[in-house]
Amino acid sequence: MAIFGKNADTSLRNFILIAIFIGVLMFIVIILLLSSGDYLVFKYIGAIIENLWWVIFPIPLWYGFLIAWGEYTELMFIRKHDNVLLEIRPPSDTEKSPKVMEQIFAGLHTFSAINKFEKYCGWRPLQEKFTFEIASVEGVVHFYIRCLWVSRDLVESLIYAQYPDAEIFEAEDYTKQVPKVLPNKDWDVWGTALRLHKDDSVPIRTYRSFKEDVTGQMIDPLSSLTEIMSTFSKDEHLWLQFVFTPQPELDWENLGKAKIEEITGQIDTVSFSAIGDVFNNIIKDVFGNIFSVITKGETAFNDLAEELEEEERDFNINQLTPGQQEMLRAIEENISKESFVVTGRMVYVGDRSVFNKARGVAGGFGTLKQFADLTLNSLVPDNRTKTFALYHFTESRMAYRQRKIIQDYRNRAFAGTTFSMSIEELATIYHFPDMSVTTPAIQKIQAKKGDAPFNLPISA
Repeated sequence: MAIFGKNADTSLRNFILIAIFIGVLMFIVIILLLSSGDYLVFKYIGAIIENLWWVIFPIPLWYGFLIAWGEYTELMFIRKHDNVLLEIRPPSDTEKSPKVMEQIFAGLHTFSAINKFEKYCGWRPLQEKFTFEIASVEGVVHFYIRCLWVSRDLVESLIYAQYPDAEIFEAEDYTKQVPKVLPNKDWDVWGTALRLHKDDSVPIRTYRSFKEDVTGQMIDPLSSLTEIMSTFSKDEHLWLQFVFTPQPELDWENLGKAKIEEITGQIDTVSFSAIGDVFNNIIKDVFGNIFSVITKGETAFNDLAEELEEEERDFNINQLTPGQQEMLRAIEENISKESFVVTGRMVYVGDRSVFNKARGVAGGFGTLKQFADLTLNSLVPDNRTKTFALYHFTESRMAYRQRKIIQDYRNRAFAGTTFSMSIEELATIYHFPDMSVTTPAIQKIQAKKGDAPFNLPISA
């Protein structure tokens, strides 16, 4: 299911519905077979199904049809709308911080509600998806954006508005520069999907924290990544990909509020050690107040309500640890901005003669560690997709994972591990380096464009 662009939650729901549908059919078949024997109970059940099949069958058949038709309309929608891969070459002398990328991501937040009529008629069954990629192709660093062809003007206008001297042009898919079948006897692959270590509403370390203490000058978060990428040699590639789609504001806000309530203690995490306290509270608060209610009547209810209001007003932020207070402030700021549902991947591909995990894997993930804040959140590899295997059939299982991560990357699949990030977090991870990043391997524009001078002589 997920290969057609659904997220993990939707795919799981569809899988459960299909499993229920198949289970109902199998149950009906078994009952009909058994009803032909000497089992009286099954005969009665078989008779009920035989006479009321027109009531029982339509429900699972209808849900099964909706699932299949929904997948079909999504597949047709994807095939109908072509995608384009754009390469962006930023100017070499830009002095803009990652904050300007927030404006670009905000402009791409084109979420709109899709009703079932639009979905099942195939007019607009999916939210628009964008893919932002940073790729080192044999040591040369490129910045790519993949979008629908019809959205190309929107993407280009948003970038030119913030980077008027940048160059944007259509590019060939760089993933085709490596063999189609990977891994093989000559080429090796390491890859993984990314996930957040904590709840989605808790932000990672953003560009606001990348400042030099003495001068206050910003440290570009991508400087380490681009330097590592520039060290690769021929037949060696490191790719970083983020596929995302707009998230409804209400869903994002509810995620943050739920985490805030958990931190402030309004929602306590249930544990087995607390079961005894729960029963003690029930006996104390319920049974202990029965006599008071009987003797005092309405006054008892009013006293109990006042006690509950006092308990709710007892919350004091100073009772939280400094780390919890910092997390609360960070979550409040994070959910105040638009968000996207994101799928992230990192892939290292190379000829076996130059394949070096110490540089490609440790170096690549080492640069992502700078976005980690132990008090807040961090990006970590998803062990369910990482290309390794233990215990049994290790070679075949690892080869399957390697093929899977390469295929998902090439397809820009919005599937598997997904998480939510605000536009500030995305701008921290993906932006165009400023002039302080002097990595020569970055494809930049060295010359400025300009209009001809107004007093330029022209021939009559």
